[in-house]
Amino acid sequence: MSAAPATSPRHLGRRAGRVVVWLFLAALAVSALYPLFFLTATALRTTDDYRSSPGGLPSHLTTDNITEAFSVVHVGTYALNSLFVVVPAVLLITVLSCLAAYALIHFDFPLRKLALVLVVALIALPPTAILIPVFKAVLDAGLLNHRLGLILVYSALYLPFSIYLLASFMKSVPTELLNAARIDGAGPLRTLWSVVLPLVRPGLLTLITLNFLLLWNEFLFSLVILQSEADRTIMVGIALLQGHFEKNFGAVSAGLLLSMIPPLLIFVFFQRDLARGLTAGAVK
Repeated sequence: MSAAPATSPRHLGRRAGRVVVWLFLAALAVSALYPLFFLTATALRTTDDYRSSPGGLPSHLTTDNITEAFSVVHVGTYALNSLFVVVPAVLLITVLSCLAAYALIHFDFPLRKLALVLVVALIALPPTAILIPVFKAVLDAGLLNHRLGLILVYSALYLPFSIYLLASFMKSVPTELLNAARIDGAGPLRTLWSVVLPLVRPGLLTLITLNFLLLWNEFLFSLVILQSEADRTIMVGIALLQGHFEKNFGAVSAGLLLSMIPPLLIFVFFQRDLARGLTAGAVK
């Protein structure tokens, strides 16, 4: 049987379908990239230039807004505050989730299955539902307006998800390797460090990357717990500055643009491990 001609209705229909799909994907790409373009263009133009053509291209580029973002908006201070909170919180979450996931998967103890069910249930708990109890606990502990209070809150909030994610990776570790390590005299911590963690490295890096991105962009608990202006994180600081600098869109836009740099760097450096980890987790 001869092949269908290139101009057959079926062939034309396939080409039309591909064109529609490409147009849809192009529209999604433009909708995702335009806010970044608008933010960058606003940060690199003067206030008068922005007012004359808010949605257009800058008539000339300037870095004055970036300088003002550091000197007036204090983006550098807010960024350091975020780092002083996010980095310790991510480290604490990683250590605790590794220990908890290892125990839940490879140790046999009473109520182990119930503990796994509770971990999954805590993931489904909306953070806003426990905002008032968390604030009361932080206040009673004397940790209000202290970074340690926010670090502990972040660790408690994101620990269930982290345990669940790492547990899904640790299930794939062969029991024979763990038994061999025990026969060689390795204790539980030594087995975790030398055998389990190297095998779940993609999942571990995925966990660190996701937690850093989530905590860096967290707003609600940071706003409630760190109420002092000197201790504000970058998301809270820039959000509250919009009322003070409502006429200087360029400085606020420059601050928002600079706040994207740390998460972007984390994503660029760990994107391969992140993709590998998410893919591996999907087929577990």
